[in-house]
Amino acid sequence: MADNCPSKSFCELEYLTLSNNNKLLNVISFNIIIRLNKLKKLTLEQCEVLTEIFYLEDDKSTGNIQELLPRLQELALSYLRSFTCVWNIKPSVSFFPNLMSLHIVHCGTLQSLFSISSTKNLQNLKSLKLCNCDKLEEVIFIDNREDMTISFPKMECLVLKDLPKLLSFHQQNGTIHLPNIQIVQARNIPSIKFFSEGIVITPLLRSIHVTFAKKLWLGNLNKTLSYISNNPGM
Repeated sequence: MADNCPSKSFCELEYLTLSNNNKLLNVISFNIIIRLNKLKKLTLEQCEVLTEIFYLEDDKSTGNIQELLPRLQELALSYLRSFTCVWNIKPSVSFFPNLMSLHIVHCGTLQSLFSISSTKNLQNLKSLKLCNCDKLEEVIFIDNREDMTISFPKMECLVLKDLPKLLSFHQQNGTIHLPNIQIVQARNIPSIKFFSEGIVITPLLRSIHVTFAKKLWLGNLNKTLSYISNNPGM
């Protein structure tokens, strides 16, 4: 989006869809981000050369801003062949405080999604769907060694499908809290070793959906995903 728009442009925008654009490397610069305080849903699809969504000049460019995209509830990304990251630089302030749904499909260059520290901005996330991302190796990567606790208190649904290089949700030791998760779907994840190397707390989870009709549960998320990975024909 162009930075030279009138200062009040996009301020009332609630829904934004961009598709079939083969020129954009990134979609939204900081000068535009700060105007999108009412944006509720952002959809990007079939943007062949797009590498990132939100672009900051540097990690101090947020100035006096307290939150970025405070009302964004849904982020849907599909068929972004060159997409590698959501932010070119992780913001120094809170972002996505009300994001509830994140769906990423056919993003073939993406290798990881969020850092541990970034997950603190996703406390209202309810649904995370990752499908057909050929190079995705882990969902959460480590960016510091001080706080190894990860919590998604509102997450109810997690879908991991057709991710041939996925090794784990998170590869390091620590604790992952998923107190409300009740639906996990997993299919064609042949490389996964475990969900997390540390402790995974899922008190409401009782099964993993392998197909529409088939479910499996071996007592915990790690054992069940490992079994699914090692038995692709089940």
